Amino acid sequence: LDAKAHHPPDSFFKTLDSSVKKNSLFVKKLSSLTESSRTKLVQDLKSLNLNKYIEEVVNAICGAKLKMQDMNCAIHLCSLLHRRYSDFSPLLLRTLQGALSNLCKEDKVTRVRIELRLLGQMLVLGIITDQKEGFTLLHNTLYNIVNSDKEKLEFLPAMVSFVKHCGEDIMGVYSTKSRQMMEQYSITLPSVEVLPPNKKKIFHDLLKEYSSAVIVALVKLHNKLMKCMKQNKKILMMKGEVSNEKIEHSEKLSAQHSKLMINATTLAELLDITIPDLPSLQQLEEEEMDCNSPTNVAGEMGDTNLWEDEDQKTFYRDILDLTGIVPQILYKKDKAKAEAKCKEEEKSSALRGLYFVGAEEVVIRDDKVAVVIHI
Repeated sequence: LDAKAHHPPDSFFKTLDSSVKKNSLFVKKLSSLTESSRTKLVQDLKSLNLNKYIEEVVNAICGAKLKMQDMNCAIHLCSLLHRRYSDFSPLLLRTLQGALSNLCKEDKVTRVRIELRLLGQMLVLGIITDQKEGFTLLHNTLYNIVNSDKEKLEFLPAMVSFVKHCGEDIMGVYSTKSRQMMEQYSITLPSVEVLPPNKKKIFHDLLKEYSSAVIVALVKLHNKLMKCMKQNKKILMMKGEVSNEKIEHSEKLSAQHSKLMINATTLAELLDITIPDLPSLQQLEEEEMDCNSPTNVAGEMGDTNLWEDEDQKTFYRDILDLTGIVPQILYKKDKAKAEAKCKEEEKSSALRGLYFVGAEEVVIRDDKVAVVIHI
């Protein structure tokens, strides 16, 4: 917006209302602005002389607890203020610099999402006139988030919102849907050229690095959830019930997985990148059926905590060698008795067989059987 050359003269502001009461009330309304109050706020802004209250106005807008549906109202008001007051733009940039320098503040996720989108759109629309300083602030903020948030992903919603509303203009990247539409109809969608291609690539590379970390985290969480569901299913089949603790853990993982999946899918679509296929529990079980073996089953059962403790596990799984426990003297006597009994059974079996075939006399000498048959 080329507002600098069209700022009204000082005589214009003399025709406006400069009362402290009305100006103070307007600043108070800005602190809780919503989309539904846009019409009234615009009317008040046009009728008031806010020259002495611009700093309070900027602080009220940047500090307002805005929702995403209220952002267009805030941007519209910033545009009107920029056209009318020459010191609005530098004050807005300075306030955003202070706000975005602290990523550990209270309500940091919500605040950064609002401030990051506001900064991006103020740069794209030209409301922040010091483009070099503004884009340096934007780059430093994104760089700090990417390098400090790869594990927790606390600022993922803020990054998704930024890419959704500023990605095409600042990074020069079209969403998957937009790219497919351009290819299908052989058209080119218009964009605001606020940066040269080499500068756009810097921002694009930052967001690609962050999206890679998001995908890695999604795959890890998915595997963890599948393992938990698989264990619970086996416990249910073998014991008939699953403990409340394991159920709560599974539900917590499932909620985290769903939330991360939504944000990761949205970010990937906006950056036109692909998320790898994540197999379901049924697919994993089908893949394991062909390579299932007793050894694998035993290993998996060990992971499900079927045994109350190690002593119970040892009692049922380890077979003791009694020869190492029973005294040798007792073991030898028992062994001799068993061998003698076996020989007696063999003799009796042999005698029964001989009588059966017609032997008339059987003589036993020195443990040998002699058969006498009279003709």
